[in-house]
Amino acid sequence: MKKIRLTLVVCFLAMVVITPMVVAQDDRPQEPPGRDPIFEQEIADHLAAINGDAVAIFQEATRAMDAGDLEAAKRGYEQVLDLVPDFPDALRRLSYVELGLGNIEAGLQSARQAYAAQDSPYNRMALANALLLATEDPEKAAEALTHAWAAAEELPDDDGVNLTLLLAGAANEDLDAIRQASATLVQVWPELPFGHFFAGLFAAEDGKWEEAEREVLLAQELGMSAEAVQEALDAGIAGQARLYRWLRRGAYVVGGWLAGLAILFLVGMLLSRLTLAAVHRPQPVAQFRVGRAERLVRTLYRVVIAITSLYFYVSIPLLILILVAITVGTLYFSLGLGRIPLRVAAFVIMGALYSLVAVVRSVFTRVKATEPGRPLPRDEGPQLWSLAEEVAGRVGTRPVDAIYVTPAPEIGVTERGGLLKKLRGAGERCLLLGLGALPGMTQGQFKAILAHEYGHFSSRDTAGGNLARQVQISMNHMAFRLAVRGLARWYNPAWLFVSNFNRIFLRITLGASRLQEILADRYAAVTYGVQSFVDGLTHIVRQSHAFRMQVAQEVEEAMKQDRSLQNLYMLPALQADSQREKLETEIDKAISRPTSPYDSHPAVSERIELVQQLEVTGEVEESPQPVWSLLPNAGQLQQEMTEIAQENVRKRQQLAAQAAQQQG
Repeated sequence: MKKIRLTLVVCFLAMVVITPMVVAQDDRPQEPPGRDPIFEQEIADHLAAINGDAVAIFQEATRAMDAGDLEAAKRGYEQVLDLVPDFPDALRRLSYVELGLGNIEAGLQSARQAYAAQDSPYNRMALANALLLATEDPEKAAEALTHAWAAAEELPDDDGVNLTLLLAGAANEDLDAIRQASATLVQVWPELPFGHFFAGLFAAEDGKWEEAEREVLLAQELGMSAEAVQEALDAGIAGQARLYRWLRRGAYVVGGWLAGLAILFLVGMLLSRLTLAAVHRPQPVAQFRVGRAERLVRTLYRVVIAITSLYFYVSIPLLILILVAITVGTLYFSLGLGRIPLRVAAFVIMGALYSLVAVVRSVFTRVKATEPGRPLPRDEGPQLWSLAEEVAGRVGTRPVDAIYVTPAPEIGVTERGGLLKKLRGAGERCLLLGLGALPGMTQGQFKAILAHEYGHFSSRDTAGGNLARQVQISMNHMAFRLAVRGLARWYNPAWLFVSNFNRIFLRITLGASRLQEILADRYAAVTYGVQSFVDGLTHIVRQSHAFRMQVAQEVEEAMKQDRSLQNLYMLPALQADSQREKLETEIDKAISRPTSPYDSHPAVSERIELVQQLEVTGEVEESPQPVWSLLPNAGQLQQEMTEIAQENVRKRQQLAAQAAQQQG
């Protein structure tokens, strides 16, 4: 603010040059076509009461002053004073004339006489103006300010009084006087450039930089010296206004961006509610079809998922700008404090660089397409292939093109190929057969589960989703890199973005996934009966928990005994009562727990309840034979999957050994 206060003084010196021109206009507002007739009539009446002959002379002198004929005006006011000595209005106007003629001392003397004759705000203003021209004398400048303040107290909205207060404040560097006068002048005399100029300077002092720039530039438009305006702008107003303007625009952009995230979150919640309402409506299922409400919800989900996915990539440039702005702002603020510790600067810069790298690289992250498991050709499982084709025929869709065996206790489907290929229905349909789910499963249960998976193909659930999948991959990559670098902190904008956007994204995409699962359940129930599907579903739940506990126990014992893993798919049942009790507790919890907004599948109890509400007609033949009988080479497959698990155990042991060595 030091430079701006210097500008106040410079501006004051410039204005003193034109002060006689201003004060010569007298003490009343000049509105076309002339002076205020009421005020002029009051003066004439007062003068007539003393000496009527002086009225015409006074009025003629005033007309001469307004016309710029200061010599004639001087002679006229002197004649009035000869007739009516110490008449205050004649003395006041004579002081303006003398000042205009350059007779500073004579003008000051007339102003003092006018004030001595009548203590009025106009006479105080005239005296203050006369005193201001003697700027070499600090005492006179201070006296001028005293009179200006007094006049302003009586006439707070008078433009002439406030202009005098402005000049007096500038002469004395009284910021309160200048602030008050300039603020008032902007209101009562908007055409006066000095009012806007000083209002701009004080807006700058108050930190209102954009307002300051507007006022200073307006002052130039109204006639303020371009040099004075430029000096004020160069003193910091222009640069700060530019900075705050960009900050304000940035705040609008960030605010709109955050509002968009909030809207997406609310849309996700709304779609979840619509999904529940749609799936709980009674459905005619004699011949399966998707209800109109469900079709609407599915369409909305697709649109919203596409918008949310694009929103992620639109957010990346903004996130980069935020990271850069916060980093630069932090360093700038620290430098403003006088010094910045080297370690702090290095931490801020390196953290920002690592975050930027994580953000940028996440956009270009791609996952190489690999086979999802061990291929199972038709000649290795002809009966399984035949059963898969039979189920596809019952559901009314194209059968799978490939079967892959995995070690996990899960059964699912996927579709490989490009987006256009999938949309044409020409993608490679794959069945993922997790051997961990097969122990104890009957072919009837398997058919129902497989019908559920074919339901996804029929509903084209696997045909799209490439963009959403890529967004999820990018987010996972970004989060992983930030976590590895120790930047998963609340104060890191990149982490705040990826963690919160991931919640929104999952809430929306997983809501769509739950709807897909519910509709696929109907395919299974209609095709192979409600009970077969319920039995198959509960078997998957039970077997997944049992398999994981059995494998965990086998891995622990194998590591203790320093031996290889046994066949994981022929392990004995859990023997200890505590283990069996724990297993049953986990199964009951998994079946009965409510659905979370972040579940990809509805809760098991909800799925069972929904399919049991269906009125399914027709007989369904039971198939109690085990699924293992469909695989002539079951033993070989079990051994291969066990070897994969064994390799994973070996890698884990190596990592544990390396970690121990590093700690040692």
